[in-house]
Amino acid sequence: MVTMFDLFQQKVSNLRHYDGTASEYEKQPIETGKILFYGSSGFTRWSEKYHRRPLEEDIRMKDGSPAAVNHGIGGGTMEEGLYYYDRLVKPWAPRAIVLRFYPNDITTGYSPMEIMYLISLFCNRARADFPGVKLYLCDAMPHKRFMENALWKKCAKQYNQLLYNYCQLNEDCTYVGQSTWPGFYTNPEDAGDYSKIRTDIWIEDEVHFTQEGYDIYRDLFLHALDDIL
Repeated sequence: MVTMFDLFQQKVSNLRHYDGTASEYEKQPIETGKILFYGSSGFTRWSEKYHRRPLEEDIRMKDGSPAAVNHGIGGGTMEEGLYYYDRLVKPWAPRAIVLRFYPNDITTGYSPMEIMYLISLFCNRARADFPGVKLYLCDAMPHKRFMENALWKKCAKQYNQLLYNYCQLNEDCTYVGQSTWPGFYTNPEDAGDYSKIRTDIWIEDEVHFTQEGYDIYRDLFLHALDDIL
């Protein structure tokens, strides 16, 4: 029988590309029992380094106490997220994980099915290491750059459906609908239509947020994580 593993081919040429990033996180004090945000540059740039109010300030418990740790891997794929799991996830023993990949995976050549396969491997490792962990899985983020890219949008919709189905089958998983968050659209009724996202909340590269964009992003996650904050 042919399995997904038989069909899978690694697309990342150098899995150690983010060793420097990992080393910087490892210099920080390990805070266990927090909500770990783990993903690509949308998380990485949610920090003072990029002149944004940090994620750790935006995502707090309802009593104002610290809730989150940000381990963004700017430019990273889910394959690289798995590679750095033992360094950037396991030592922090999180009570919940917010996982956000996809854009770099697609541009690197991974199919929606392959990304979903890698996410399932990640989730299984987290379940084994942290019994009872809650997993918040983010769908394909809208980006101004890809508004008119038909292939990108087709793959995003396929990925979103695969991710949704996975979350429906696994009660420890929550589907986080970035693509359907009304704040990203001028007209709330357009939520989910990648071609109708707001164009005024992106910096020049049309991929990353202005501070206003991150204010909207904060509200999305405060809503998604409401049951554990």
